Amino acid sequence: MKRTRLKKPRRAAVCAYALLTVLTAAGVFDAAASSAEGATGGVVRYDHPVYHNGKRVLWHGAWRGSAGRHDYARALPVKATAPEAAALQPQAPTAAAATTTAAVAGSSAPLKPFGILADPGDLVASRMAREFVQVLSDQGAQGRAIVGSTAPTGVAKVMRTDMAEFAIVTLDSLAVSVKYQPDWPKRVPLVAPLAPETIEVIASKDVKSLNDLTGKSVSFGDPDGTTGITGKLLFSRLGVTVNPTYEPLTEALGALAAGKRDAVVVLGGKEAHALDGFGDDRRFHLVAIPWSAPLEQLYAPARVAASDRPNLVAANDSVETVAAPMALVALDAPTGSPRADALGRIARAFFDNYDSTLTAARDEHWRDVNLAAAAAVANADWPRLAAAQGWVDEHKVSANGSLEAFRAWAKAAEAGGGPKAEDSDRLYDSLTRWRSLMQ
Repeated sequence: MKRTRLKKPRRAAVCAYALLTVLTAAGVFDAAASSAEGATGGVVRYDHPVYHNGKRVLWHGAWRGSAGRHDYARALPVKATAPEAAALQPQAPTAAAATTTAAVAGSSAPLKPFGILADPGDLVASRMAREFVQVLSDQGAQGRAIVGSTAPTGVAKVMRTDMAEFAIVTLDSLAVSVKYQPDWPKRVPLVAPLAPETIEVIASKDVKSLNDLTGKSVSFGDPDGTTGITGKLLFSRLGVTVNPTYEPLTEALGALAAGKRDAVVVLGGKEAHALDGFGDDRRFHLVAIPWSAPLEQLYAPARVAASDRPNLVAANDSVETVAAPMALVALDAPTGSPRADALGRIARAFFDNYDSTLTAARDEHWRDVNLAAAAAVANADWPRLAAAQGWVDEHKVSANGSLEAFRAWAKAAEAGGGPKAEDSDRLYDSLTRWRSLMQ
């Protein structure tokens, strides 16, 4: 029975491929695709060679109906390579939201269904992915948040299977991906830079600095996870060679407490409940990561206060560390392609409704985002999705006296222990955004 069920789709796929080839050669399929586009979300020809089961696939998107896409997702095996975990199903748009779909982004066509990928070990990114879907759901778009590896290999698998349109990734992982995929800056354009996520290194108190971990056992989470990529890059940039291990955070902390690990690296662990009670015996602490020149291209300076980690940071104190900048990217959307246009409309719809992310019910990281900021990827000229850049250009305001005065105040305040001057633009942007919401 199992063998029979597996053969049918394969024969159907071969027949469909043969029919598609014939119709394409005859010039018939282009017209059919155009007439079906409004009903199915569009059939798009790949602008680069794509192979599946040894056959070249010319088109994609035909299965993106409201039922077909979700049936495909549910049919994935439990241990699928990408993404491994189950997807969060989208909320059905309300009738009122559905009636507004046609007007979204200035086009008569509805927004296409979409998926957004986030690393399962990064709780902040996973939550932001869900909220990205919720914002667009209110505009009548059908989306879903997917958990899976956002390391370069994981994103590549997702693009091959066409399972997601967007992803939340770390900028350092993008920098690494260029070495293996030189065309990624064109295929994976930036939509928006996101707020950095703090990197924490937890170790026993006899570890005074990262250099003390040379040759020691350090846990980096999932080998294909965001923490693993970021942690190894961080240690490499600082010239510290360790013995890496990979396991879930809960297991890693247990091994650390038992003396089987020398340190555990955590990325974006503010909402990691496994850390809530860890360190009650006061045997462990956060290892400081001082700001230095090797970190400037990829990371941002950060601090963890005692209020954030009362069991790992001394009372009334804070620990210097770094944060990994994050980004929202579009997948397989080179400039000028139909896919880039479709994802650009989704990005613009999200930007148009960005203020809805600033409520207390949403993740606080949204409030630290400057949509107009340029996201720098080390050693790579990474473009922004054209529609996203267009939206930013349309909404830019020229510098004015109030901004200059605010910068001057920030510079003076820094000397008295206030915010650093380089934070002034971000603070000003946040203040003006909140002021507009209160008017």
